[in-house]
Amino acid sequence: MLATILMSLPLPQEPDHSGRANHLVHETSPYLLQHAYNPVDWYPWGDEAIELAKKEDRPIFLSIGYSACHWCHVMERESFEDEEIAEFLNANYICIKVDREERPDLDDLYMTAVQRMTGSGGWPMSVFLTPELKPFFGGTYFPPREKFGRPGFLDILLNIRNAWRSRRDEIETSANQLGEMLALKLPPAPSRGLPDSEKFATREQAWLTAFTNNFDPKWGGFGPAPKFPHTDDIRFLLGIADRYQLKEASDIALYTLRKMADGGMYDQLAGGFARYSTDEKWLIPHFEKMLYDQGTLIPCYLEAWVQSGDEFFARVARESCDYLLREMQSPEGGFWSSTDADSEGEEGKYFVWTPDELEAVLGKEDGAWAAEVFGVTQQGNFEHGSSALTLRGDAHNQDRKRFAKVRAKLLETRAKRVPPATDDKVLTAWNGLAIDALAQAGRVFGETRYVDAASSAADFLLNAMRTDGKWLRAWRGGKAQHSAVLEDHAYLCRAMLSLFQATGEERWLDQASDLAAHMIDSFWNPKTGVFFDTDGRDKTVLHRRSSPWDGAIPSPNAVALESLVVLHAFTHEDRWKEISDRGYSAALALMSKGPRGFAGTLRSLWMAVAEPRVAVIIGGGKDAELDAWRLAFHCPGGSTALQVFRTRANPDSEYELLQGRNARDETATLYLCQGTSCLPPNVAPQSLTKILE
Repeated sequence: MLATILMSLPLPQEPDHSGRANHLVHETSPYLLQHAYNPVDWYPWGDEAIELAKKEDRPIFLSIGYSACHWCHVMERESFEDEEIAEFLNANYICIKVDREERPDLDDLYMTAVQRMTGSGGWPMSVFLTPELKPFFGGTYFPPREKFGRPGFLDILLNIRNAWRSRRDEIETSANQLGEMLALKLPPAPSRGLPDSEKFATREQAWLTAFTNNFDPKWGGFGPAPKFPHTDDIRFLLGIADRYQLKEASDIALYTLRKMADGGMYDQLAGGFARYSTDEKWLIPHFEKMLYDQGTLIPCYLEAWVQSGDEFFARVARESCDYLLREMQSPEGGFWSSTDADSEGEEGKYFVWTPDELEAVLGKEDGAWAAEVFGVTQQGNFEHGSSALTLRGDAHNQDRKRFAKVRAKLLETRAKRVPPATDDKVLTAWNGLAIDALAQAGRVFGETRYVDAASSAADFLLNAMRTDGKWLRAWRGGKAQHSAVLEDHAYLCRAMLSLFQATGEERWLDQASDLAAHMIDSFWNPKTGVFFDTDGRDKTVLHRRSSPWDGAIPSPNAVALESLVVLHAFTHEDRWKEISDRGYSAALALMSKGPRGFAGTLRSLWMAVAEPRVAVIIGGGKDAELDAWRLAFHCPGGSTALQVFRTRANPDSEYELLQGRNARDETATLYLCQGTSCLPPNVAPQSLTKILE
């Protein structure tokens, strides 16, 4: 009703006003700096802007986006660089810009509001707030002026200004009601504990139906276009496929992963994935490449390779890891956040090809072959007759040398194009995902360069992202800022555990323990059994919320619980198990209507119900022997053991897990335990399948 009122008001003429450099000029976020010289008088989120809105009794226009966002760039060009629109904004609103990647708490809160008001969401997010920070109107991208029957941004600004003056009571009532809804109150933590392992196994296998019902059997993936990776769903399916030998679960996951990597969402030349597919066939991506997508997809392809033995999945995982090391790691060691969808003002221009362009680079014969292999036609599958590269048929497998030669030439030529911009800020959470992925890849492949890159990034975070015992979220140009939120702590904690698994170095287990303790102290809510998203210190945030559900990135609550249950398996410290058991019990109660949205929690819940095996492999000086053990775990049930690889024994370790663990007769030796019960030392990798049965 409020939206109807706002859109029906008259549009008065407004005086001219000249724009100038604004309050974003001292920020470090590339996204905010992109707007620092808009004629709009932008403020960063903070007390100055909020107090000014209260003092002048003006509504706040809050714009939230990120640097790699195509439609954010479009709205900037069309509206925020428009002098008439800027003058009206400056005269009637306090304008605040937020980088959603720096402030995920604000993004989550106000995106929920937009979704409540409109039924959908996206970026750029455009929200109108009272000076008390309560939202009353919002949307995403707006054209500058009326187009195709859709109201223009200037129309909206005029109508909201008039409604603020003449219908203030209605706005306040609507804002108060929506503000209360955003509190997101969760039920009290249940008193019952976790189910026994037998009941849980039956229940877990029954949950498969919820995922198969949403599966697209023709093109893979889940649901209609636009299609996102749903990595938590995929990893849950791979996990139960291995634990219970469920072929249906494995088939769904592997088919989806293959379709994604064959499509345009995967960079067929350089490796790495774009954010999502705009169509059901995985042909045309939204071309921005986000660090978090690499961090969540690489483990999927690693698990797929381990489970299937298909080298296709290993190739995709390796190429994506190589992409991170080659294009996304900063000289300081941390990983940058994203690369843009646009270059030279056009979406996807850097990535797409025409048949003529292929022929110009490769010659007539190889150009025609490449066009067939990559699905490049005269009509094109994208704009202006160009095509996003996809893999078609099996020709590339039949002549792999030719395929590698063609890809190398095309990549060399593409590198001479004007590249998309890189958002070179370092985020703790997303680096945690990248470190986790690279450490896993290093452990599974036996590739020290991946482990070294992960270690370098972890060391950078430890040195640059802490002050006075508190973790910070974002770093750029030597400056770290913004309090770390739950996802920063949870993802980094899991990353430290993965580094411990890849190296056996106790320092990573020490850091994981420290992070877990801080995470519990700052974020745990004993009343609900769910971690808070924030530590509650920033009083400008309307509500302190908890978000236990999966999203575009893994549920921080789920990753926090996984970290605690793995820590308990490694250390046998009851403090970790007490919290994780309560957290998993609360999650089970929340998923009473079904498991969708909780795949991230389900992935690790089995470890809380039935204590996982822990496999410590101590090397005897020969890499080939360690590699034999790595491959041995590619057997049914291999994923049910948490693997820790150490090249040499450490007789002085303070952790019981590593005490007395030596390479027998200088041969790589397995120590397999479950709880406090251990099997005799084993030097025969070929025996592992029988042991795990």
